[in-house]
Amino acid sequence: MLKNYVVLYRIESVMTPLDAPFGFQCYAEDSDHAEEQCLNAYGDCDVVWVHESTEGTGMNQALDEYWNSGLDDHSPYCTINS
Repeated sequence: MLKNYVVLYRIESVMTPLDAPFGFQCYAEDSDHAEEQCLNAYGDCDVVWVHESTEGTGMNQALDEYWNSGLDDHSPYCTINS
């Protein structure tokens, strides 16, 4: 069964280090599948967070979870793919 996911990602060629990540919303089997879909859509992106969400909530929950995750570094250099 497919679930709703929001994948937060960065594209360094069009972003400054202080910019909030972009959001990619999709239906996927799991978080790895959601990340794969984002990477397929935006090949030059760095995925920084994957959030399972409810349909229609947009990316606010994903951003809240990302910023409040307790990670010391939310810089573009602290990504899932690194």
